[in-house]
Amino acid sequence: MELETAEAADPDVLRDRLPPAPGEWTRSADMTGTVEYRLPSGESPCTAAKLTVRPDVLGDGTVRVDKTVGCRGLGTDRYDDLDAVVAAADYELAHVLRGLGADRSRELTSRGDG
Repeated sequence: MELETAEAADPDVLRDRLPPAPGEWTRSADMTGTVEYRLPSGESPCTAAKLTVRPDVLGDGTVRVDKTVGCRGLGTDRYDDLDAVVAAADYELAHVLRGLGADRSRELTSRGDG
């Protein structure tokens, strides 16, 4: 019995389907289909957060998503469906922004500004 693997996503289709960068995120894309979202950090030489989405050329998925916070990798998720990876990217980008908003709100409250 032969194992079936998903075919890597078409780079042009992947770049076109992924969302724009919300809030303070930046988005860059290259010809290989790699789309990188970065959230800058004023406190670290690394980014506050990074989400890298690319065709899964060497793995068994269609698309792979690598998550990084600060200088630490949080792991890789693989998706076989472009709709699923678009939804996951939307969720992750918004989730981090919501977390930052909550952190900033707590900071202001603790200083007496809010």
